[in-house]
Amino acid sequence: MIDTNQLTALVSAFRVETEKESISPETVGKLLQDILDLLANASTDAERQVLDDWKNLLSQYTVVYDVAHATGMVDMEHMFLTLRGRSLRNGATFTSSVPLYGATDTQAGVMTASHVQTLMALQTAMPQVRSAITALQSTAQQHTNQIFIIQSAGYVVTGISQGNGHATKILLSLTKHDVRTGEDFVLGAGCTINGATATQAGAMTAAQVQSLNTAKTDITALQSQMRTVRNAGTVVDGAQVFHIATDKVGIMLFGYNLATGERDVELQQFYLTAASQYGAGVMTAQHVRQLDALRQAVFGTGSATSQQPLYPLAIEINLGKDALKLRGAQYLKEKGYVPYLFRYTRKRNRTISQEGAKGHGDIRKGWNVLGDGNTIKIGARGEVSIGKMAVEHPLIDLEELDGWQTAARFFVKEALDEETGRPYVAYGKTRINLELKQENRSYKPRKVRLLYGIAFATYKTAPRERLDMGKLVTPIVPFYVSTTYLDRERYWIFER
Repeated sequence: MIDTNQLTALVSAFRVETEKESISPETVGKLLQDILDLLANASTDAERQVLDDWKNLLSQYTVVYDVAHATGMVDMEHMFLTLRGRSLRNGATFTSSVPLYGATDTQAGVMTASHVQTLMALQTAMPQVRSAITALQSTAQQHTNQIFIIQSAGYVVTGISQGNGHATKILLSLTKHDVRTGEDFVLGAGCTINGATATQAGAMTAAQVQSLNTAKTDITALQSQMRTVRNAGTVVDGAQVFHIATDKVGIMLFGYNLATGERDVELQQFYLTAASQYGAGVMTAQHVRQLDALRQAVFGTGSATSQQPLYPLAIEINLGKDALKLRGAQYLKEKGYVPYLFRYTRKRNRTISQEGAKGHGDIRKGWNVLGDGNTIKIGARGEVSIGKMAVEHPLIDLEELDGWQTAARFFVKEALDEETGRPYVAYGKTRINLELKQENRSYKPRKVRLLYGIAFATYKTAPRERLDMGKLVTPIVPFYVSTTYLDRERYWIFER
């Protein structure tokens, strides 16, 4: 039903009008209009009940929020929402802050700083991802092409095994798969590897295995022999005359210590006694006098032996140390003899006639002395060294050298040609080029071997006097000074 309480109040107010002419069309019209307005705005009892229920519901709460907005208060994982509201009881206004948490994989929320960083990293890596995708697409295309090629080939090899045995080659059995039908089949002699030769690689043949086994047996026996020799301690490596008497010759044996590698170890000294009618031996001074007396009796007094006795001399070359040693030199030094260095060259000596005219003698080829008795010297252990000014060497700064030198390169005169700039050596009257010109105008390194020799004699005092070869007390012991090459770089070495 419609609530008529207000209508009743309007009617009661009209009745109490007591003024004269209070009832007029205007007042009656106003009353009627108010009644119409109340009737227009009036609600039913059902609507009024809804309003009452809503009022009762609102009375259970103390506040209501009017405005909500985000504030500047944030951290790495949260942001805060500011709420502005008023109290339903007293109408007072207030604000409050509510945190909003970051979204997770199971719950919605705000985007955190780590989410933004991850997004930025993904944006930065995007070109690389695109490049990787492009590479994968290219690889996939290549694989597609390879699969197409395999399918076009018809079949592929899926297995390789050794077939039947053979003495000179290897037979391989191939397992093939037909990519069109899916069938597998075996070729018993699908491939052959021929035996290896001296010029071509290949399979090791049965004969080569037999040779290898034989070599292994020989090497094992050789190793056993080497252990036997090594256990011996020291082996004889050389000998030297250390004493000469009228009736005997003293010999000193030198050894090589296999355990330590030490050379020139003095092992033993002994004497070779005089020869007799009952046994061989050295020829004594008494034997020489008897032989001279016999020759004088047979041929006369002019046949007496007048040549100097020859003493033994030997060369030792140590390639690892680029050095030269003489065996038997110490005794000769003690006797006052000096060493001379010889070269096997062509030579013309200068001459002066009785009238004082200068010239040259005939060219002779053979052993000729290089320098004089002071050109080389022999050390206490037989090492041979040459004076730094004995040879002119434009390619070596002789001023930086200290005293005597033992290396092979100091025994040659190496220089550069003024026109071609190519190296050569002067060897007596001969000029030897160290590089040979090829047909294509390039130059090829040349192997050169220069013959030298060492002998002892009495010291000649006259500088220009020619050494009398008959006065040598030892034979000329020869050796070579030769070139060798390593990575096209030239070195000089001693050789026998």
